[in-house]
Amino acid sequence: MSDKDYYLSQATRPLKKDAFSKYRGVSKGTATHPYRAALGYKGRRYHLGTFETELEAAKAYNKAALRIIGDYAVINEIPEEHESK
Repeated sequence: MSDKDYYLSQATRPLKKDAFSKYRGVSKGTATHPYRAALGYKGRRYHLGTFETELEAAKAYNKAALRIIGDYAVINEIPEEHESK
């Protein structure tokens, strides 16, 4: 199985029902920055930082996924009204 096939098999799984966030790669952070973004790829874990909003964390995940994984990265769908912010 190629790296691309393995990544896509993991990344396209549905999110858990009891997940903290509705966005891929976003989880519970700290009291001062409630959202954390992280990305796992090729056996490495990339910690992308902590954020004050869920959307900031999701955008950080999207940016890192495109940079690290490339064209076949599975990214979060950000609503249009939040796209430019």
